[in-house]
Amino acid sequence: MEKDRSIWKINKRKLITLLSGMWIGLSGMAQISHGGKPLPLSLLRNDQANLYVTMPAFDLDEQLRIDSLNLIGNDGAYPFAYKFMADYTPENSGERFTLADGTRVWRLGIHSPGARSINLLFSEYELPEGAQLFLYNEDQTEILGAFNHLNNSELNILPVAPIRGDRLIIEYQEPANAPFHARLKIGEINHGYRVLKGVEPQETNDDIATIPALTCYDSSNAELRRWGHSSVLMIVDGVYMCSGVLVNNTGNDGKPYVLTASHCLNNKFTIANPDYAAIAGSIVFFFNYDSPLCDPPLRGTEEMSMSSSYYRAVNELGDLALLELTEMPPVYYQPYLAGWQADGPGTAPYICLQHPNGADTRLSLSEYELEAKTFSIPEMPFYKEGHWMVPEWTIGHTASGASGSPLFDQDGSVVGILSGGNSTNKAPYRDYFYRLDVAWDNHSSASRQLAYWLDPSGNDIRKCEGLDPYEASPCERLSNVERSGLKEFVTHSTFQGNASEPLFGNNSSGTTTYAEEYTCEGRHLLYGVYIVTPSAGDRYRYLDVDILVYNGENGPDHLLHTEHFQPAYANKSALGDSITETSKSLNRAQESFIRFEQPVEVEGDFYVGYRINDAPEETYFRAYNLPPGATSHNSTWILADGSWVEATNYFPARFRTALYIDPVIRYEPLSVDNMPIEPTKSPIVIHAHQGLVEVIGAANAPYSLHSINGQIILSGKIGSDRASLNLSSYSSGIYILQVGGKHPIIQKIRL
Repeated sequence: MEKDRSIWKINKRKLITLLSGMWIGLSGMAQISHGGKPLPLSLLRNDQANLYVTMPAFDLDEQLRIDSLNLIGNDGAYPFAYKFMADYTPENSGERFTLADGTRVWRLGIHSPGARSINLLFSEYELPEGAQLFLYNEDQTEILGAFNHLNNSELNILPVAPIRGDRLIIEYQEPANAPFHARLKIGEINHGYRVLKGVEPQETNDDIATIPALTCYDSSNAELRRWGHSSVLMIVDGVYMCSGVLVNNTGNDGKPYVLTASHCLNNKFTIANPDYAAIAGSIVFFFNYDSPLCDPPLRGTEEMSMSSSYYRAVNELGDLALLELTEMPPVYYQPYLAGWQADGPGTAPYICLQHPNGADTRLSLSEYELEAKTFSIPEMPFYKEGHWMVPEWTIGHTASGASGSPLFDQDGSVVGILSGGNSTNKAPYRDYFYRLDVAWDNHSSASRQLAYWLDPSGNDIRKCEGLDPYEASPCERLSNVERSGLKEFVTHSTFQGNASEPLFGNNSSGTTTYAEEYTCEGRHLLYGVYIVTPSAGDRYRYLDVDILVYNGENGPDHLLHTEHFQPAYANKSALGDSITETSKSLNRAQESFIRFEQPVEVEGDFYVGYRINDAPEETYFRAYNLPPGATSHNSTWILADGSWVEATNYFPARFRTALYIDPVIRYEPLSVDNMPIEPTKSPIVIHAHQGLVEVIGAANAPYSLHSINGQIILSGKIGSDRASLNLSSYSSGIYILQVGGKHPIIQKIRL
């Protein structure tokens, strides 16, 4: 990717110098897919007049004018959709028919002319077991679903992520023997008038482009990368985009709290008596939405998302909002609960991780000490000196959509959350972050303070370290491209000089299968694969591609797993175990994560790659690759004429390279009776303090205590749902506690 990197050479060198000094002396309800597809569109479909309801027109120019007036400085929530209130149910709209097996089907089409995307809120949602709900576009190239009874929640609502375009279809299938009829009501329809999540090429503006991507710096800094795993992009109420951050609490109990700004939840203080519980339940959270490249940033991974949360605390006078996800994100998300301090401003330099305009994670840095200031806006009289002011940004600034983003001090502690300001590229001055020390206990009510939630002991502990909830058995992203240190120079090599045909894709040679080699010591579980791809062309939707996993000592030999390539982002309901997915467009350069239906066990040499089964004319699929001469070790293999050959021996290539295909692996946990352990969906709460280990949620489960080298020291059975193990007689140090039988929880503890 040839480009002018002169602007980055100065900024990267300066920031890397600053970052390298920051850590001197430092010690060291997710939805899992149930599958299923909607019925063919041709099946018993009536004419479109009966299927579709059409949303009324609205004044887009006036809406954009209102948006500009309502922004808090430049840093308010980023509005992208217009909300229509609705009341559509299977009883009053759409078409209904019954299949031969007695399955009752309801279909309803929504048409909102000119919409860039449409998203819905089911204001009533309760499905019987066996029923399925899908949402899709007209040609079923983007599908959300299946939603089912596992998505039922105590809130009885279901927010869903947007589907691109100005038409979508809802399809509900209810079996003949269902114990009750579903409660389904579409209460809100949101017309997207801006491109969703990420700055599309035609909408990129110079102001956003001057806020560097996190990936410009986190490759060389593990701590910064970890902070990035705490950053979240939020779609609130189907209309606004904001930022937020996962935070730990002093109990280290793994509760997935999210800090953000209250004005993100109440439409910038314009809603009278907002129902924060309902608003929290309607939020969709995106994790690891990061560009794989620094310059230019590409569209990041959208596949890792969860929806709905619990409202814990809001204090408008401090702009405080604290939410709790309904469940810990799964291990392959690599979530990190950031540390924080509520006893002062910390020390410079400071870093803000944000999602301006709903873009990939961006980074701003200030070398200047914070100043306690009173931040005032017409809509809300904030606490006097209730904000930290960043007087000037050394690199970057903030923008609309960054509201709710965290400000980290040099130790990695969150000290403030962005409320607003007026910084721009040309004037990177004066942004205001609400102070955690002011929001700590400025109000006596638990629902209006941080202390009750973030310090459950009640001991007024105002500083907390971060927590990796899967530290005992984490996931790791492997990358030959990143390991080379040359990922910014990746390209898509062409076949024999034909610019339209990729060397490592479908071309006139007839080769269609490619793989990247990796090696691991011991057994690992492979959860999925990141793949970074150029645009596949305008007819991308007809591509048929598989992701492949092989093992073998001298090249790919035995096929272990095949997963269909259909990059999609997930949406999480308030409760349940299903991930519902909607397909992503492939007509742009981007990173995608393909999650495997079940983790694949790998050991020693293994290979991950892709096979192009079919592609329409002028549509080319391939991964980015390192250019010739960029690496001293080749790791790319091609299946040519029925035999696997390395790229160095493949006649059209004859050079060393690496494909941008990154597996996500996890060291396989301990096993019982030689049975492999299935991945943990949510950790049992285990908390160790001064020799006492509290275990919650594991009544009658067996446990064993292991030394760090795996030797069993103690074993027994947990007596109750909330039990304490007295291990004070053992020497201080790191141990491994295993709780459970066939599928145990493994956690590292310190005594």
